[in-house]
Amino acid sequence: MPLAPEIQQFILGFKDRWDGSVNTACQDFFEALHLSIGPLNPDHTIKYEKNVKYGPDPRHRLDVFWPADATSTNAALPVVVYFHGGAFKLGDNSITPHMHANIGRFFASQGMIGVLGTYRLLPEARFPDGQDDIASALSWLHDKVHQYGGNRNAIFALGQSAGGGHLAMALFSGNLKSDQGQSLVRGVLLLSAALKYDLSKKGRRESMEEYYGTTDHSLIQSRSAYGILQDLPPFEDADVASVPTPELFLMLAEWDFEECVQGNLDFARLYAERRRRLPRFEVLPGHNHVSYALSIGLPGDEVGPKIADWVRQCSEGASS
Repeated sequence: MPLAPEIQQFILGFKDRWDGSVNTACQDFFEALHLSIGPLNPDHTIKYEKNVKYGPDPRHRLDVFWPADATSTNAALPVVVYFHGGAFKLGDNSITPHMHANIGRFFASQGMIGVLGTYRLLPEARFPDGQDDIASALSWLHDKVHQYGGNRNAIFALGQSAGGGHLAMALFSGNLKSDQGQSLVRGVLLLSAALKYDLSKKGRRESMEEYYGTTDHSLIQSRSAYGILQDLPPFEDADVASVPTPELFLMLAEWDFEECVQGNLDFARLYAERRRRLPRFEVLPGHNHVSYALSIGLPGDEVGPKIADWVRQCSEGASS
């Protein structure tokens, strides 16, 4: 069952237009929808803990959602961690009363541990704060998620937009490993991720110059996720221990904006050159840059179940 016709029409009204007003309109629209349908799966009891600290900064926070019986039954459940977007300067685990809690609750309702993670933002943040924060959050979960019934060897990191950019930078910089050299994640899903920047656009240029602390655009691009991947040796020449091992999945919306689309296509092409295979890549029909995330848990949502199925497939054989 697809999303309701009124939701599809709302998204189609914007197509690939993207700016702050569209983002706000989407948040208001989907918040009202979540409010109208009431609790997700009311027969499935979910517990949660908000503002769990994973580091010293006020932005080092996680919201954790889990099935009520997970810890009492010594479960070892897959863990899905969502890092929000916001153009390196906005966003949080809670942007409205129901979002992004809709994501944490959905995965908990699927018998998983749902986690929302935030990180330092502009104007305080500077490269590589975002990727360092994501690595720290995942390291904390690797050590602590068993307390909620989670399996440390079945952690899946999802990064949307700017959060996806930070996640990809952390992955390809080799930062998603434990002190023992073990991968902190079993899978990485990049959702409309900021992998490469169009610095001809004034707003993007100013933010990236501030975040990277330079006006040298070639240096900025070299430190993007695309640039970091570009500097890695081809797979056959690389030390196996240094090659990222998690399953990689890229998702784009049909109505994503041009910079995001082009950056992801360029990234997928480069990945194929470096790794001699394409990453899994999927386009979400009928969605824009944020609608697929904000609609998770609504009747007719197909994206949440798609991600949950991917997690289950990748989790097969994971040891606790």
